[in-house]
Amino acid sequence: MELQFLGTGAAEGVPAMFCKCDTCREIRKRGESEYHTRSQLILDDTVGIDFPPDAYYHALRFNVDLAKLQYLLITHSHMDHFYAHDFILRGYKYCSELSSPLTIFGNAEVVKIFAECTRRELRTEVAQNIRVREIQPFSPFSFGKKEDGEYTATALLAQHSKTERAFVYLIEKGEKAYLHLTDTGRLPTETLDYLEKYLTAKNKTVDLVTFDCTFLFRTAGEVSRHMGLEDNKAMQTEFLRRKIADGHTRYAITHYSHNNEPFRETLEKAKAEYGFLPTFDGSKIEI
Repeated sequence: MELQFLGTGAAEGVPAMFCKCDTCREIRKRGESEYHTRSQLILDDTVGIDFPPDAYYHALRFNVDLAKLQYLLITHSHMDHFYAHDFILRGYKYCSELSSPLTIFGNAEVVKIFAECTRRELRTEVAQNIRVREIQPFSPFSFGKKEDGEYTATALLAQHSKTERAFVYLIEKGEKAYLHLTDTGRLPTETLDYLEKYLTAKNKTVDLVTFDCTFLFRTAGEVSRHMGLEDNKAMQTEFLRRKIADGHTRYAITHYSHNNEPFRETLEKAKAEYGFLPTFDGSKIEI
């Protein structure tokens, strides 16, 4: 699997949209190489995790062909992770030569938000090429073509929202396994128990974990809906104890807030002190 992190920022972006704090002023001064736009990940050009308002900008900046996206895994319905309005443009006179339909997987609120946001403008010609499928936690499902390598994804309960069941995802392709942990605080016991049992039964561990690291050097704590480096470290320790991960597992961090000074040197310091790979907009990792 090849992963590309198109956006690595929290909801407000870095620099934050309306902010004039010292950090945002400095980020604007330094320019695009220091920007962290809203969270978006793409796997093997065809599978996406989340679809923020910055998706169009990501496509332009990183030469991403959004028409190739066939599957979208949505973590939750918050605007910075699911900007459903854009999908009214996937067809009709707005585009041509689409090779396949798009399937969007998400919770009940994602299905509801899609319907609300597209109700006025979604044409029949567009709607017939988009499928929105409600999924349940702890129920693996498969998608993709066998000749290209079929994927299995499992939605897991995040610690994030009080108004909906937000998800994180375990994604498998062949013998490879990837654990995507944004937006979430420290994982609920129910999710940890499931991962331990599921991966033990398959006699495998995860190859890569991406941590929500909104708070960076500030510790969020056990009940927060985001994490910092110390929270990531606590999760790493728990993964190793439960054999969800092993000595070969790699770790990356993403989803930074402007409030925690995510300058390049701050992220390099995090790598040096904790051993987690910092992601930047456009970063690629292969597993």
